Amino acid sequence: MNKKILLTVVLTFVLAVSNSPTALGQAAQIQEKRGGIIEKVQEGRDVLKNKVAEVKEKAKEKVQEVRKKLEDQRSKRVADFNQRMLARFDASINRLENVASRLDSRLGKLAKDGQDVTDFRIALDGAKSKIASAKTALGEVKLSLEAVAVSETPKTDFETARGKLDSIKDAIKQAQAALVDVINSIKSSSK
Repeated sequence: MNKKILLTVVLTFVLAVSNSPTALGQAAQIQEKRGGIIEKVQEGRDVLKNKVAEVKEKAKEKVQEVRKKLEDQRSKRVADFNQRMLARFDASINRLENVASRLDSRLGKLAKDGQDVTDFRIALDGAKSKIASAKTALGEVKLSLEAVAVSETPKTDFETARGKLDSIKDAIKQAQAALVDVINSIKSSSK
């Protein structure tokens, strides 16, 4: 029985304490703290989301800057390559023209000496026409290479221009071969 009385006293005390205004105030304080903590966590999440968005935006800007820089470098390399190739081809054509004029003066001397140079002149005129065609092709390629520098699709335009450069290269080789043939025929006739 003693145990029953003790149990009832403890239960009444617990019920009285739980219904007391201090117990209700503590529960309200706990609820208030909990709400404040939830608000702080939500604010922290929002700040973190904003920071992540800023970092992503900065990364996108950086990637665009790097791409632009690489594109500028690529177009500069292409322009430099084009200038070197044009200069080389122009120098080759000038050398071939120089050789052709020297051969022409040589044929003039041979004609003064009384040799028949009509076949040589015909061959030389053929070589000069090949040199002229290479020179006109070079002028056309210069225009197309300038267009490549400002093109929206530089890769495809560069491939087209590269094909034209190869055709100029072949024309120069043909002109050089024609001049060599003229020289060889002059050498063989003078022996």
